[in-house]
Amino acid sequence: MTQYLELLTARVSEGKQILVYGAGSQGRGVVRALREHGIEPAGFIDRNPDLHGRFLAGLPVFAPEVLSEPGAVDSTFVIIAVFFFEHEVSGFLESCGFIRNVSYVAYSSLKPRDYVVEVSGICNLHCISCPRGGYRTNKRSTRMMSLDTFKKVITKIRREDPFVGNIQLYQWGEPTLNKYLPDIVRYARANSILCTISSNLNYAADFRALIESRPECLRISVSGTGESYGITHTGGNWNAFVSNVETIAGLRQEIYPEMKVELYYHRYKHSIGIQQEQVAEMCSRFDFEFHPVPAYLISLDDVLGYCEGTPLPDAAHRARKLLLIDIDEGLAMAKAEASLDCDSLRVVMINADLSVSTCMMYYDPERNTCAGNFLETSIENITTQRMTSSLCVRCRNHGIHRYCGIYAKISEEERY
Repeated sequence: MTQYLELLTARVSEGKQILVYGAGSQGRGVVRALREHGIEPAGFIDRNPDLHGRFLAGLPVFAPEVLSEPGAVDSTFVIIAVFFFEHEVSGFLESCGFIRNVSYVAYSSLKPRDYVVEVSGICNLHCISCPRGGYRTNKRSTRMMSLDTFKKVITKIRREDPFVGNIQLYQWGEPTLNKYLPDIVRYARANSILCTISSNLNYAADFRALIESRPECLRISVSGTGESYGITHTGGNWNAFVSNVETIAGLRQEIYPEMKVELYYHRYKHSIGIQQEQVAEMCSRFDFEFHPVPAYLISLDDVLGYCEGTPLPDAAHRARKLLLIDIDEGLAMAKAEASLDCDSLRVVMINADLSVSTCMMYYDPERNTCAGNFLETSIENITTQRMTSSLCVRCRNHGIHRYCGIYAKISEEERY
């Protein structure tokens, strides 16, 4: 990391403007970290046309086309800050004349590790495409992370990875169930780390306290409207969801209008058409970012088992029948780019009980735990254990390490 900070400092001294490619959570986190190191970027680059001309974190957002304008290569240094699309963005930059580690730097080089801190070990829904709906394991912790424990986690992250500017506070659990969540977000921000939260918004949390703590990004998940809502957001209530969305929208406008709100609409066979249009209109009304994404089986435990000849669990089998892009089609596309790196291998997932998962995309802790206690294990040891994991070998053998990214790319192409 030090060599890249020196590179950035040198480019600034040469009079080049620093642009961050990606205005999402990763991009905002990079901006936060740059500012802490005395570097002020000139703006964001993002594909989303709804963001062009707007200001985020006090910086203007430009379209990618500005990088192909005459003189851009000579006057600009670009930091790629996107998670699934680093390879594609690198190709675009190089087509414009930018040179890696000369006029642009990749996110994975500047910031080789991202962190997920799972603050809730439970969820209030049992979505059939998620392992919580597919099966139960009594081996996974149902603990909530305390504020005191979170403080110790942040201290260690800051010591071992001082360039970290953002963390994700969710993976398999519903973070709003943790009563300490506002204090957790507030503490992270006080330590120059921005937080992203994802919620199904089916729990009546103290949303005022949460937004007052100023999370940088709230991601809301939904997969249908009315009576269809509970089919795949299993156990959820549409009316409760709508009420909480309206509450969030009002409090955001009152307290923290700059908070990024993304509504991820999971597209199934039963939820496209009018239902998708209804949710898109809701986003337009409340100025939320609308992200329609093709649903997929998110539990890689099930996907790996399927590739190795184990039948899908009943819930996952029901979900498969509703998918717009079947698991076989997704796997075929993933295998086509199996030579590329695994994005998830860059993410260190710290569970609420302080165990560390080998891979954030696998649910069952059996054969997926590389450290029993994050606070007692060096990041170097964690990295070594993950890199030599037999789970990684099995996953890569089937190209599953590219599976989640494939669906993300499909959704991006459909949006733009």
